[in-house]
Amino acid sequence: MTTTRKIDDRYLTEYSTTHDAYLHYDTFSWQVGAVLVAAVFVFLGFLLQRDVTDLHLFAAGSSLVSVLMSAWILYADHNRQIYMQKLDRIHQLEIYLGFQQHLRWIGGKCESGPCRYFGPSGHSLNVLVYAVSCVSAPLIGWVKLGFSYWFIVPLCVCLAVLLILLVNDRRLEKHRGSLKAKKPELNLSEPSSAPDSE
Repeated sequence: MTTTRKIDDRYLTEYSTTHDAYLHYDTFSWQVGAVLVAAVFVFLGFLLQRDVTDLHLFAAGSSLVSVLMSAWILYADHNRQIYMQKLDRIHQLEIYLGFQQHLRWIGGKCESGPCRYFGPSGHSLNVLVYAVSCVSAPLIGWVKLGFSYWFIVPLCVCLAVLLILLVNDRRLEKHRGSLKAKKPELNLSEPSSAPDSE
């Protein structure tokens, strides 16, 4: 086995494990989120019942939904920051190994041209689900019971979290851009100390 073959095997192994980790971080957030979203809509159905008119129940329920969904979306954003940078590493490895599985989605990196998707991104849909979940309970309470300052609390939490997500997204894009500019082929050089063997 030659040095090049050894290096390729090492990067093939890294490619496989990085790809698995990328899929894990991408899907795990929704495995948790699906349960929370289902619970939220069950709770909203309860609030819509005609005999549910307790202001304190609406206020406490709205705040609880807002806190739980905020924890979920921030956790999902944390995972997204990880898997987006893992995807950058996958791109580097594909350039080195001659693969195109993920490079096909990047303009100028694939001979057959970039793939495209149409419509809002998955991350945007995550944020939309979060916002709808947080706003729905206060809105139902407002319609059924009239305005109360208690309904503003979960809305303020939602707005604060949306601002955090926006700031995180800008910081992530800036960080990824700086890494690509400084080391576009990070750690892909062949180690001079690797021994040759048959």
